[in-house]
Amino acid sequence: MAIWRVLAVQGREAILWREDETKRATLPDGMDARPGDLFDANWLRLGQSAHRDFPHPDGDFARLTADSGRRLTILRQRARLLATTRRYFDRRAFLEVDPPVMALSPGLELHLDAVEVHLRQGMGGAPVTRHLVTSPEYHCKRLLSAGLEQIYSLGHVFRSGERGQWHNPEFAMLEWYRAGGTWQQIVRDFQGLARACQKALGQDHATLDLRGRWPVLSVRTAIRRFAGFDPGRCDDLALVQTRAQAAGLQVAAEDTIADVLVRALAERVEPRLTEFPVVVLADWPLCMASLARPNPRKPWLAERFEIYLAGIEIANGFGELVDPVEQRRRFAADLALRQQLDRPVYPMDERFLLALADGVPAAAGVAVGIDRLLMLLLNLHDIEQVLAFPFERA
Repeated sequence: MAIWRVLAVQGREAILWREDETKRATLPDGMDARPGDLFDANWLRLGQSAHRDFPHPDGDFARLTADSGRRLTILRQRARLLATTRRYFDRRAFLEVDPPVMALSPGLELHLDAVEVHLRQGMGGAPVTRHLVTSPEYHCKRLLSAGLEQIYSLGHVFRSGERGQWHNPEFAMLEWYRAGGTWQQIVRDFQGLARACQKALGQDHATLDLRGRWPVLSVRTAIRRFAGFDPGRCDDLALVQTRAQAAGLQVAAEDTIADVLVRALAERVEPRLTEFPVVVLADWPLCMASLARPNPRKPWLAERFEIYLAGIEIANGFGELVDPVEQRRRFAADLALRQQLDRPVYPMDERFLLALADGVPAAAGVAVGIDRLLMLLLNLHDIEQVLAFPFERA
């Protein structure tokens, strides 16, 4: 049976589409049709092929069905990956949670800018300002404080000023947390998830081999090996600046230790991580801890890790900081630096800090970019290929 979809109707003439074929048909007397209707070809008198400039070349039909419907195939694969992800965590007794995407505080990380939202409170009440979240992390940890132990969130987050080959201002993020867990457990979770998704998509290991043990490099080892200098414990600004300059990196007098290390990672380390199908970058210096807790045995290091597939950062996770005093101090430092650099300044999330004070258990968690994961598993190189509606067409 050949099922055709009606694209347009003019009088008794209809334009029909099936897979990558478009035809004209004359509707029998008494038969009405509207765009979107489905018909068995046996009921229709098919005519010549329709011109390929129909429908509009800038429309969604032309865009999504070009190249033999390749983009529609990718959208089906995306759905398969999302279903596999949920099945993977559901089978391991994780609870899916549904945090809000609009909040008072979107996150205070220095390199992330949020999307501001203006609305009215209540039914036509006073105007208020909120932000679309850059991550559901604060809300997930608030749920941990309420007693949930293994949770995951799969939804959209928003980041202003991010658009490019690997970035879209709105993108899909997966986060999961283990109360009482370690960052090494989280890495093993991701190993299993990535392999399950690769299998569900029918991909072999020719382009991305995820089998075997995943190598772990400390940030210090990676900089020493690929950037050409040893930053030591990353607690001596003069030493880090001098050694980085001697290795050929550009260093400004006002650069902090974190500034120098970020430049070394971006310019020297990350390009070399393409030598690994997958690698875990761990043991980050405390000045780059973000929301990670200090390593109890090496307090100059943070329990932060990032996972790279084919040289692309795919996951950023922590042994979570749950100390409300230290978290408030870090927030205050981040806000002061944002103000100094003339970046947008957001409210501190007092409810999150209250949850920490109430008692968030020792935990570990991670954020994974779902769009990037799909791109890498399918060996694609532009985020538009895995989105039905990228930013410019949303």
